[in-house]
Amino acid sequence: MNQTLGAGSPLRPLITAGLAAIFLLAGACASTPPAPESALDAARVAILNAEKAEAAQFASADLGEAREKLALADTAVKDEDMVAADRLAQESRVQAELASARTAAAKAASVNDEMRRGDDALAEEMQRSGEPR
Repeated sequence: MNQTLGAGSPLRPLITAGLAAIFLLAGACASTPPAPESALDAARVAILNAEKAEAAQFASADLGEAREKLALADTAVKDEDMVAADRLAQESRVQAELASARTAAAKAASVNDEMRRGDDALAEEMQRSGEPR
């Protein structure tokens, strides 16, 4: 029962297929991408910046969505779904940046309204005093 594994051996294809399967499985395990730390950090920074800009007052829905997506990204990391974690972290960052932009726009609109009211008050005062505009 001493059988060699020469070129004509019937066991050779099975052994080759088995080794190939082992290498594929080992490669699949090793190919799990690392946690998207830079994307997660960028999302956290963007949320902090939005909070400092008072986005909770002017764009609370966008800020809440950014926080929710960051929490989902953290959960995806725990579940070792790094592709989803990266996508969710990027979406969180974008949502937080949108909250910051909407906050800046709302603040600018408020300043413009205040300036317009000041201009109207000044024009009214000038008319009362008889000065031409």
